[in-house]
Amino acid sequence: MKKLLVICGPTGTGKTKLAIDLAEKFNGELVNADSRQVYKGLDALTGKDRSEKVPIWLYDVVEPIAEFSVAHFVRMARLVIEDIHKRGKLPIVVGGTGFYLRALTRRIDTLLIAPNKKLRDRFLHASVDQLQKELRQADPDKWKRMNESDRKNPRRLVRAIEVAAAAAVPNAKPKQDVLWIGLSATRVILKDRISKRVAQRFNQAIKEVREGLPPILGAGPLLAYVRGEKTKDDAMIQWIQAEYAYARRQMTWFRKEKNIQWFDISDLDLTKVEDCVAGWYTR
Repeated sequence: MKKLLVICGPTGTGKTKLAIDLAEKFNGELVNADSRQVYKGLDALTGKDRSEKVPIWLYDVVEPIAEFSVAHFVRMARLVIEDIHKRGKLPIVVGGTGFYLRALTRRIDTLLIAPNKKLRDRFLHASVDQLQKELRQADPDKWKRMNESDRKNPRRLVRAIEVAAAAAVPNAKPKQDVLWIGLSATRVILKDRISKRVAQRFNQAIKEVREGLPPILGAGPLLAYVRGEKTKDDAMIQWIQAEYAYARRQMTWFRKEKNIQWFDISDLDLTKVEDCVAGWYTR
């Protein structure tokens, strides 16, 4: 079975640096799985780390005004990963967009299920209660995984019923042997690292920000600063707060994944990480 290494965790934990180190050790190439870093340019605004030694695929693949969804990501990532495998190298997917990572490793088939017009017509005027009942019967596991917001969203309920009707298997076995490595940090360390990263990127990021960008963290306060509506300190504080709130949401999401091998960055031993990867890669 083909191998796939995933490096995940919240923003600011050094995922890309670790992934580059592992790529050099295990003859690998990186595949970006950050939903913000797919946009062309915006390096400082989205925190792209570059490498002269190791290729990083799926940076800069679409213009900021273009539509880009998890389905687009999965299709592109699968092609890149297949090419990396063909060249005898280890694909290392790195990023903090958990939904992208889950879709790539576990739920590819559901992304490719086309809309079912007959089913949608059938539920066109159905109440939320009716849709909830239908989904609980069609796919009780999916119902349990949905949050309260999704359970009250008719569009998402219909889509879940649609997937179940197409006989999609939510927990289908992946087509590759996947190892998940996660980087974690205490809140104090994480906020300190995020603050330093924002300060380092600020001057370059204000050159990148402009009207019409997608809702990228930091873009709002930076644009307000450029217009003269905020001071630099206020814009920086708001960007830090947004990044930190995002990091906390990321950790909440990743804690639900049961197969992640976690390493705390405050006491990160690269040798231990390499041993973990080597044990998996050579078996």
